[in-house]
Amino acid sequence: MSTSSREKNRISDFDVQRELNALFRDSLLPISLFLAALYALFVILHLSILENPSRIIMTSAALTGMSALLIIAASVRANQIAPKYAYTTGFIILGIVLANSALHMLIEKDIYQSTNFALIFVAAGLFFLSRRNLIIAFAINFSVWAICAAMVTENSKMLEHFAVMNLQALLIGFLAIELRLRSSRKLIRMRAEAGERERALEQALTKMKLYASVERDNKAKTEFLANMSHELRTPLNAILGFSEAMEQRLFGPIGNPRYESYVHDIHHAGEHLLSLVNDILDLSRIELDGLKLNPQPVDFARVCNNCLAIVRGRAERGDVKLVLDAVPPFPAIETDERRLKQVIINLLNNAVKFTPSGGKVTLELAHGTKGGAIIRIRDTGIGMNKEELEAALRPFWQADAGLDRTFEGAGLGLALVTELVSLMEGEFRLESEPGKGTVATVTLPCICGARKTAAA
Repeated sequence: MSTSSREKNRISDFDVQRELNALFRDSLLPISLFLAALYALFVILHLSILENPSRIIMTSAALTGMSALLIIAASVRANQIAPKYAYTTGFIILGIVLANSALHMLIEKDIYQSTNFALIFVAAGLFFLSRRNLIIAFAINFSVWAICAAMVTENSKMLEHFAVMNLQALLIGFLAIELRLRSSRKLIRMRAEAGERERALEQALTKMKLYASVERDNKAKTEFLANMSHELRTPLNAILGFSEAMEQRLFGPIGNPRYESYVHDIHHAGEHLLSLVNDILDLSRIELDGLKLNPQPVDFARVCNNCLAIVRGRAERGDVKLVLDAVPPFPAIETDERRLKQVIINLLNNAVKFTPSGGKVTLELAHGTKGGAIIRIRDTGIGMNKEELEAALRPFWQADAGLDRTFEGAGLGLALVTELVSLMEGEFRLESEPGKGTVATVTLPCICGARKTAAA
């Protein structure tokens, strides 16, 4: 056996013994209470059966022993006896029992009181949970009996008889402790092994969840890269194709009206491409803790109108009605206006994108309960189920992940909104139901953290 294995076993045995000591300490309470009750019975019996002076001496001894045992029981119950002092207390209990048995034998000068010592041998085997301490207890018990027996009789045959009886009781005591130790050690080790298995299972479950999370994120990033290549190629092809047509004058001079349509398409493709790149860069900077806010008083009338104007073209192309539901006076807050616009535009774009023709997207603005602002974007779009709602806030997730999907985008919008709102010390909540639309709620404080720090 290697040194490490021996050390492991030694530590394990030490832990088992510590558990056994704790079990022994717990047994002190019922044992001391039982013996206290037994000595209370002895008080009654001594008063009824014994004659003076034996009655007075034995009754006083029984009362003294009962009182001492009750004090021990109270101390154990109050947790005033640590497990390491449990065997010291056990030997005190043994001493009380031995003193009463020895006193009874000496006063009555009755060798037949040796049966009490035989009972002590058996009881000690049932009581102690340490072989070493049991051997000490047996040695003390046998020594006290031998001295008392020699003092009350000189009959060698009687001494031999009771010596053999006590030895038999001693062997029974050893058998009792062996059975108890085997069963107790087995139970302790089984409990420890069960705990180890439970910990191993918890670790395995944790690893499994971690692997599942990594695999899910990797899958999302893989889909993102595939979709991103498609998203980037589409506007780039448009920019290159239309600009090449204009450069080569394929439809004649630049004054041809058809080129105006191409210029519009080039502009739209460039905006879309810039939007994708900006979202990626912003999310990366937030993750790297490199995005700083520039808090300032917000003019909500101007911010809302600007955001609606930016999204209106897309809404009109999709035949989606845009509505502003806000009544002055507007909330007065201080935050980064550019990032606030980014949040609102992202949410409006998302709402318009997933709202079918003839639907409606409403931008609501209200005062917060603590002086902040509540911004809601409510749509009548396709909505999401519970699983999609949870996944929607993760980066790279898309409602339609195929390359031939209906909805364009990199799947970064809601993830970016979540990070930006958190950066502004606000709260973002998403509620949705399939076929009934989605409600995105942003709650912002009066003053964001950056401004608070600067003011302090």
